[in-house]
Amino acid sequence: MPSFKTQNALLLHVCALGEKSFLLSLFTPEKGRYIGVVKTKNRPDIASFVDARWQARLEEQIGSYYLDNISSFAANFLDDKKRLSVISSVCELLHQLLPERQTAKNLYTSTIDLLKHLSTDMFLGNYLRWEVLLLSEIGFGLDFSKCAGGGNSNDLGYVSPKTGRAVSWEKGKPYHDKLLVLPRFLWCSNTSDISREDLLKGFVLTSYFLTEHAGLRHLPVAREQLVRYILTEKTH
Repeated sequence: MPSFKTQNALLLHVCALGEKSFLLSLFTPEKGRYIGVVKTKNRPDIASFVDARWQARLEEQIGSYYLDNISSFAANFLDDKKRLSVISSVCELLHQLLPERQTAKNLYTSTIDLLKHLSTDMFLGNYLRWEVLLLSEIGFGLDFSKCAGGGNSNDLGYVSPKTGRAVSWEKGKPYHDKLLVLPRFLWCSNTSDISREDLLKGFVLTSYFLTEHAGLRHLPVAREQLVRYILTEKTH
């Protein structure tokens, strides 16, 4: 009888199957996104960390989960709409885009790192960098390593919507209406001061590739709410 145990798995999605059963989507460090059914009276919360055992009669079956040590991560930010939206968006994007049963250790580690540092001032920039990594993990990596047009690689300012490759300000300026703006913080790791305008440009950039290339029909509601929070936030 096939089975495996996992620790510190992130609960991405919950779907009720009745009064006492739920279909769970977990992001596990060993096996990527894994589906299973749990029997419980209490609906588990998304963005919880759990230890779990999965078991089935046959490997190809959905199988059953037995959960232990459930800790709600989202509960730490119930009074913070922006950070709570980031958490919900992370879970929904992973649930929708990650293929089942494919190991994604690098993405798992980066996801946990993002959530662990959610209390820092850089959390929005880190979230958008995480979206860039997610795109790479699902097969559409954006290339910010150099200018696709042979221009200055230290002065990148655009991204080709067709190829995902970066273009310098100089080379891209004649075609600016056909290119996506690349905010500096997404390609320069030393950037620490990120403006609201650059954040919004980053959301436009990743939104395009998530919908047009990753095949996401609808962006998560929490992600759209996050953009609205940024738009309406007062500046000083």
